[in-house]
Amino acid sequence: MSMLNIGTSALLTTQASLSTTSHNISNVNTDGYNRQRVTQGTQTPNFEGGYYIGSGVTVNSVERIFDSFLSDQVRIFTSQEKSFDTFSTFARQVDDLLGAPELSLSSGLQGFFDAVQDVANDPTSIPARQVMLTEADTLAKRFNTLDTQLNAFNEQVNLGLDNAVKDVNIISQGIADLNQAITEASGGGGIAPNDLLDQRDQLINQLSGYISVSTNVQSNGAVNVFIGNGQALVVGQSAIALKIITNPLDSTRSEVGYGPSNINVSAQLTGGSIGGLLNVRQEVIDPARSEIDALAAGMIDTINAQHTVGLTLDGNTGGNFFEPTDASIQDAGSIRIAITNPRDIAIAFPVSTTTNINNSGTAQLNVTKVSSLIDPANAQALASDVQFSFASDQYTITYQGETAIIPFTSGVDSGKSYDLSLLSFTGGITAPDLKITLSGVPANDDSFTISNSNNGGFTAVGDNRNALALGELQITKTLNQVNGVATRSFGDAYGILVANVATRTHQAEVGQQTQKGLLDQTNLRYESVSGVNLDEEAANLIKFQQAYQAASQIITVSNTVFNSLMSAM
Repeated sequence: MSMLNIGTSALLTTQASLSTTSHNISNVNTDGYNRQRVTQGTQTPNFEGGYYIGSGVTVNSVERIFDSFLSDQVRIFTSQEKSFDTFSTFARQVDDLLGAPELSLSSGLQGFFDAVQDVANDPTSIPARQVMLTEADTLAKRFNTLDTQLNAFNEQVNLGLDNAVKDVNIISQGIADLNQAITEASGGGGIAPNDLLDQRDQLINQLSGYISVSTNVQSNGAVNVFIGNGQALVVGQSAIALKIITNPLDSTRSEVGYGPSNINVSAQLTGGSIGGLLNVRQEVIDPARSEIDALAAGMIDTINAQHTVGLTLDGNTGGNFFEPTDASIQDAGSIRIAITNPRDIAIAFPVSTTTNINNSGTAQLNVTKVSSLIDPANAQALASDVQFSFASDQYTITYQGETAIIPFTSGVDSGKSYDLSLLSFTGGITAPDLKITLSGVPANDDSFTISNSNNGGFTAVGDNRNALALGELQITKTLNQVNGVATRSFGDAYGILVANVATRTHQAEVGQQTQKGLLDQTNLRYESVSGVNLDEEAANLIKFQQAYQAASQIITVSNTVFNSLMSAM
C-alpha cells in the first residue's frame, strides 16, 4: 500500500470524524438526538516478505451512543409522571368544587337545618317558614350545580380521551412508517440509520406520555410496540388503531376500543394521560357523582318520610318536601323543593297528648317522633291510654282494647324513649309507629291519653314537634346501610366524600412529584450518556482538525517523494 493511499485513508477517516462531530454540535438542541461517534479500525496490512506493512485506517461504523436501559427508564417514568399529573389536575378540580363555600353541601345543609330550627322556635311565623323554603331551594340548587359540574368533568375526560387517542394513532402510524424507512435504509445489512432511530425513539417516548408501552426489536431493525396486557399497537410496518367507543351501560361515558372489533380495553390501559384520565374518572369523579346522588336520594326519602307525618299550618297532612324532577330518576341533578307555600310546611305532629287532670305525680309523656304516615282525619286510629301502676313499677298501654307493658323505675328510667310499634301487645296487634318519652316521677294511677291532633278540631297550630324531628335528621344516621343499620348522617356522608377526594388528590400530587424527581434524575443520567457535550465536541473538533492536517501532510510528503522519484528517472 502506497504512502498516498495511507494518507488518503487517514484523510477520509478523519473527515468522517469531523463531519460526525459537526453533526453532533449542530444537533445539540434537537429533541431526542443521541450523539454519534465514528469507530475506526486499521485496514488489512500488506505482507512484504518477512513482515507486514500497515495499509492505513478505515471507518468501521458511525455508532449511536445509546443506553437502552436508561431509555426504557425514561419511558416508564414519563408515563407514570404524566398519569399522576393528569389525575391530580382533575382530582384537584373536584376537590376545589366540593370544598367551595358557595357550593359546599356542608354549608347548604347547615343553612337549611338552621332555618328548620328557627321555624321550630316560632312555628307560626310565615317569614321563618319562607326562609326555610328559601334555604331548601338553595340546598337543592347546590345539588343541581354539583351534578352539573361533575357531569362537565366527565365530559372533559371524554374529550381528553378522544384527543389522546387521536394523538396515539398519529404517533403509532409514525412509528410504523419509520420502521419501514429504517428497514429499507438498513438494506438487510445491519447498517443502522442513526438519525431515523433517534426519530423513532423520540416518537416512542412521546407515546409513553399518553400510555404505558413496551417494545421489542425485530431482526430487521423494526420495533414492535405493545400496550395494556400485550395488545400490539405497532407490528413492523403496520399500526393498529385505537378508537373511542361508548360504554353500553352509560351513554355519557367514553371508553377506548382496540382494533377492527373495537374491543373495550379501558380496564387494561395504564400510565400516561390516558391512564390518568381513566383512573381519575373511576376513583374520583364516578364515586363523587355516586355519593352525591345517594346523598340527594337519601335526603329526599328521609326528609319526606318525616315531613309527610306532620301537619301543616292549616291542619292538613304534610306532603313531600323534596321531589325529583323525574320520578324515575332520584339524584342530585333532579332534586327540587316540592312545595312553594310556607303554610304547607308540616311542622306539627298529628298526635297530641292529654294529661289526666287527676294526676298527682310529676310524670310527663311526650310523643317525640312519628315515623310513618298517619291519617290525621282518623281520630280513633291513634287513641291510646297510658296508665302507671306504682305497685308493679310499670306503665300499661292500651291500644284498640289490647295492652302492652313498659317497666318503669322512677329515678332510673326517667327520660327514656320507647317505640310503641316495637312493644308486644296482647292479641298480636301492632301499635302506631310512634316514639314516646316518659319522664318525671309518676304517682299510682297517673294516666295519659294519646290521640289525634285533629280530634275535635285542629288545635296544634303552635306545635313544633315535627320541626324538631326534622331538625334531628341533621345528626341522625340515616345513610349507608351496613347489615341493615345506617352508619352515616347527611353531614357525615358529605364530609367523608370530601375527605376521600382530598386524600386521593394529595396522594396523586405526591406521586407526581416523586415521579417527576425520578424522571428528571433519569433524564440527567441519560443525557450524560447520550447527550451532546459542547466542550467535549469542541475538543474533538480540534483533535480531528489536527489529525486532518497531519493526514494532508502525508499526502504532501507522498507527492514530494513521487516527484523526486520521477526526477531521478
